[in-house]
Amino acid sequence: MTSDLMNIPGIGVRMSNHLIKAGFPTIASLRGHSPEDIYAADCLAQGLGEGELDRCVLYTYRLAVTYANHNGELPADKQNWWDWKD
Repeated sequence: MTSDLMNIPGIGVRMSNHLIKAGFPTIASLRGHSPEDIYAADCLAQGLGEGELDRCVLYTYRLAVTYANHNGELPADKQNWWDWKD
């Protein structure tokens, strides 16, 4: 399954499917949500406990939510998922 999520830098087929399964099937569905809550929903959707997915997934969701909330714009120094680490 594909969606417009793959327009977000760092979101490919696998991450898109994670988001869809967690209840976030489009860029618009990410708007206004906390990346931490999306990460928690993804953990549960994967049958894992909270925080059991690789933290890189959370960093990707931070980028994705910012992208969604700012109409596809990202800060110049935050273009990659690894730029969103703790």
